[in-house]
Amino acid sequence: MSHTDFWIIRHGETDWNAERRLQGWRDIPLNPNGIAQAQALNTHLQGCFSNATPEHIYTSDLQRAYHTALPYAQSCNKPIHRLPGLRERNYGILEGRLWSELTGFDSARNHNLTIELDQDEHKAEDLATFYARIRQTLNALAQKHRNETIMIVSHGGAIDMMWRAAGKLTPDAPRQFTQRNTSINRLRIANDDSWQIVSWADTSHLPQAVTEA
Repeated sequence: MSHTDFWIIRHGETDWNAERRLQGWRDIPLNPNGIAQAQALNTHLQGCFSNATPEHIYTSDLQRAYHTALPYAQSCNKPIHRLPGLRERNYGILEGRLWSELTGFDSARNHNLTIELDQDEHKAEDLATFYARIRQTLNALAQKHRNETIMIVSHGGAIDMMWRAAGKLTPDAPRQFTQRNTSINRLRIANDDSWQIVSWADTSHLPQAVTEA
């Protein structure tokens, strides 16, 4: 049976990560620490892919994802394809707010990031819409790139939805993994639409003393 292998990476740190703000679709750049993380990721991936590089590199169209992938893409002379479908959840009018300012949301943020939002009240994506977008985007890539390996750089919330889809869980299932900036996740999608987690939230290449928002 044919399949597609995905290496899925969370983007590097931004100032809004460090400040614990909702980013969503706001196009926030990497901060100096995030730029350093992207360079360290490049070094690590060159070791991981010493025998064969991914055939394709995709990122969210937001700059924090693109610039996380850029050092590695340049090192292996591959183009980056930017996909809006890989974006973080749209948090609407809440973007830019501190989690600590949002009454009743901080507990959800710390435990599973599965806050239900109203499309009319918050001008945001509800969980079902977000989940469906992420699942459809990965399935389309899997259909396009059978028997290939793809590297993706996306966002913490989006990667959470991928994990839930692989586990056939509901979009509001409790979160079980922390996605540190530049965490690495591996997923396989077969042509019968079966999703298999190979490894998840790998931080072995990161300084273990760092705690991230």
